[in-house]
Amino acid sequence: MAWVWYGRLDTAYRPAEVDDGSPVHPAQFKSFERAPLTLGTPAFKIKAPLKSVEKLHCPPVGLPPAVDVVWQQIILNYVPQDLVQFIPIRINCRDGTSERYSLVLPLAPVRCIDPERSDVTSKIEREDTTLIFGCDFYVHHPDCLNGNHLARDEQKPSHIVISNELRDALAATGESSMFYQPEDLPLPGGRILH
Repeated sequence: MAWVWYGRLDTAYRPAEVDDGSPVHPAQFKSFERAPLTLGTPAFKIKAPLKSVEKLHCPPVGLPPAVDVVWQQIILNYVPQDLVQFIPIRINCRDGTSERYSLVLPLAPVRCIDPERSDVTSKIEREDTTLIFGCDFYVHHPDCLNGNHLARDEQKPSHIVISNELRDALAATGESSMFYQPEDLPLPGGRILH
């Protein structure tokens, strides 16, 4: 079973945004190849106290998600190093800066989204694939992870999928609100409080 790793929406404060002074934007990490770290450190800003942010293993920075070293190690227990990249980031809080997190960039491409059964609202059809830009309801192909524990859908690279085993290991730390079954994904702009 593949879970979707979506942006965290359950904190008492709004999710972080890319800082205006960031030398690189996370949207640049769409490729399935390792990102060059010479571009600089992505920076985010959030209107939350530093202490509140640093209590989390996975702070609300959107996609790709960010994790601390505890979650990095759990991920590496399931995912070979050549199939994931951790990109250090800076989170500027209202009373300080945190540099203890890294973006998680899965490098394994899969095709989990079934464009025929999903409610795709915006796409480009190519000879060998459908590039999905918008979708109001997701349906996955069965067993779409192909043995991977962490991957991205090559039809929509922001669609990060994880195995049930990895999801359970991460959730065992007490945080799991960012993992959804495809049919339960919140609509863009929606806010879910748990």
